Amino acid sequence: MDVKYQVFVSSTYADLIDERRSVIESILNMGHIPVGMEAFQASDDSQWDYIKRRIDDSDYYVLIVAERYGSELKGKSYTQMEYEYAVCQNVPTAAFLLESMARKIWPAEKVEFEKKAKLERFRRLCEKKLVKYWRNKDDLAGKVAMALNELTRQKPRTGWVRADNLPSAQVLAELALLSEEKRSLQQQVERLTGEDVLTIPGDYMWRIRRLEEESIESVLAWKEDQGTKPLLDLFLELDFVLVRSPDTDDLKEHFRDFVNYELEVCELESVMNEYVKHGLLDANTIFNGHAEPVSTYHLTDRGKQFLMYATEWRSRKSAAKRQEHSTTPDSDPPAQIQP
Repeated sequence: MDVKYQVFVSSTYADLIDERRSVIESILNMGHIPVGMEAFQASDDSQWDYIKRRIDDSDYYVLIVAERYGSELKGKSYTQMEYEYAVCQNVPTAAFLLESMARKIWPAEKVEFEKKAKLERFRRLCEKKLVKYWRNKDDLAGKVAMALNELTRQKPRTGWVRADNLPSAQVLAELALLSEEKRSLQQQVERLTGEDVLTIPGDYMWRIRRLEEESIESVLAWKEDQGTKPLLDLFLELDFVLVRSPDTDDLKEHFRDFVNYELEVCELESVMNEYVKHGLLDANTIFNGHAEPVSTYHLTDRGKQFLMYATEWRSRKSAAKRQEHSTTPDSDPPAQIQP
């Protein structure tokens, strides 16, 4: 089915009319549904509740920040309130901040000089999550389209479909019956053709378990009060990045999206060196005109094999958990995960 996503576009209004129009046109050209309050601004609790409901209904949230902080309620701008609410509700967000050179030539009439400190604090808050920097309205529209494509791929949401595309109740019942029959047949096939199951070599299993036990927090000797993020999960999350031989600059935003905070370059390199130790990556240092040397990483042949085995291992683990939850007391016990 052709799924359309609802995208909430948030920004100050009067100074960004042209930029908002470009972004909304870009979202429409992608086939999605832009939602913005435009000139509407909450002035009491009931109107703020209305804005929150619109954010709740949205699949993704786009924030545009220039040089105005915006109208405030109890010392905080409505734009910042919207952003914090979207983050709190786990709506995937992407913030687009005016880049440093463009800020220097931004029209003075579009700058709130008296709120400069609040704006800078807000920008730093945004930079803790996915953020891009834009120069003009065309540059902004293009980067919004690219970021939304990435978000919809990495964090798919429910979205909207035409009512006439939805299956009927009878079709849903038949699909449920077929699904159950398929599950039963699959179990029989697996029992009859167990010799065709991919065998994970022992040395790869050892590395899989080691990277599942080790976390980013343990590598960096941080407290694990907020939970741990296993090195195995990060490696599998970065699979589409690693095939392009990224450098530390390429990896920064992907790390930020995974761990929800900014890592220093030395911290990022410490984490990546764990994969180098296991022979999954090769690391090289380049200068390429940079003031400081930049590390690049390349998947080794072992690393490519490891991706295949680790992905298969995770798939079996998830299947075993699902089977365990669905097994009745009279059923056979779930199959054990085999290397």
